[in-house]
Amino acid sequence: MAAQRKDRTVAESKYEAKYKNLSPAQQAFVNEKKVSATMKIDKWLSLLTKISKFDKRNDQRINRLFTLSIIFYVVTFLSIFSLAFFGGSAAYLIFGFAGIATALLIYKNKLQQNDVNDYLRLFFIPVLNVLKSKAGGEAKLSANLDFRNPRKALKPVIGKVRGRDMKMYSPKYAIAKLVMQDGATLEFVIADDIKDFSWRKRSASGKTKYKSKTKFVHYCFIKLTLPKSEYRLKHSPLAGITITEHNGDYLAKSKIKIKKVGQGHVLNVKEFLETMQAIYGQFEPLHPVSEPEPNQESSKSRATAGNVNGQDDYDDSFAMMAVPYLWYHSSFDDYDYDSFEYTDSGDYAMDDDAVTAFDS
Repeated sequence: MAAQRKDRTVAESKYEAKYKNLSPAQQAFVNEKKVSATMKIDKWLSLLTKISKFDKRNDQRINRLFTLSIIFYVVTFLSIFSLAFFGGSAAYLIFGFAGIATALLIYKNKLQQNDVNDYLRLFFIPVLNVLKSKAGGEAKLSANLDFRNPRKALKPVIGKVRGRDMKMYSPKYAIAKLVMQDGATLEFVIADDIKDFSWRKRSASGKTKYKSKTKFVHYCFIKLTLPKSEYRLKHSPLAGITITEHNGDYLAKSKIKIKKVGQGHVLNVKEFLETMQAIYGQFEPLHPVSEPEPNQESSKSRATAGNVNGQDDYDDSFAMMAVPYLWYHSSFDDYDYDSFEYTDSGDYAMDDDAVTAFDS
C-alpha cells in the first residue's frame, strides 16, 4: 500500500510538472476550456497543439485510474470472504484496498476537472493543419471555441420521448471564419445535440430495471464564399449543397448531420474534408496554377517520412505547392492528427495580435 501511495504521488508530480510546463495562456485555456479570438493560424496551433498533447496524456491517466480503482474495489469485495479465515485482521486489508480505490477515484475526478473535450484533439487540430496548408500560417482565423463538458456547462432541455425521460444538450464547440489563398471565405460551425435517455422497465418476473441510452447528432455547418473573379460554376450543385449568388460572388452552403449512439463520439474530420472537396468540385478555377511534378527521389522521401503508425501523412510544404484552387481531400483521408510535430512553446500565442470576439 505504501508503494501504491508512492506511485500515486509520483503520478501527481508528473501531472503537475506537465501542467506547469504550459504557458499562462495555455493554462488559462485548460482551466476555462473556451476562448474567443482572432489570431494567425500558426499562433492558434502554437496555443492549442501543446494543450492537445497535454489533454491526450490526461485522458490516458484518467482511463488508467478508473481501471485501477475498479480492480481495487473488486479485490476489496473478494477480500470480504477472507474474514472467515483470518478474522478481524483481514479487516485492515479490506479497508486498505477500499481506501486505495477511493483515493484513485478522487484523483481521477481531480484530473477530469482539466479534461478538454475531445473535439479539440480529434477534430479542430487536424482541421487547423489542413487550413494552414490551404491558407498559409499567416492567415487570420477568427474563432469562438468552447470545449467544456456540455453536461456540466450547459442547462439541458428536459422532456419526455415515448415515455422516456430525456435531457438534451446542444453545445457549439467551434465557430470559425478565415480567408483562404484563393480568396474564398470559409465559415464553419461544429455542434452537437446530445440526448440522454433514462427509463424504468419492469420484467416479467416483476423486477424493475433502470436503463439509459445516449444519442448523438453531430452537425457541421459550412458556408463558403468564392469570388467570381477566380471561379465559375460548372454544373448544378449536388444534393446537400446549396449555391447562390451573393454580392457578386458565389455562396455555397452545406450541412453535415451524423447520428451516433453511445458515449465519447465526435464528428469524424473526414466528413468535413469530403464536404469541402464536394463544394470545390462544383467549381472550375479561372486561373489554375500548374502543380509541380515531384521528382522520384522527393516522392520516395515523402512516402517514407509520411507513413507514421501505418497511416499516410503529408508534409505541409508539399501541400503548399499544390494548386491553391482545389481542395485535395484525398491527401488527408487517413489524416493522423497525433503524428505531426508542431511547435511546443506556445509562449507567444497572444502577444501581438489584437484579440477580438468572433460574432457568428
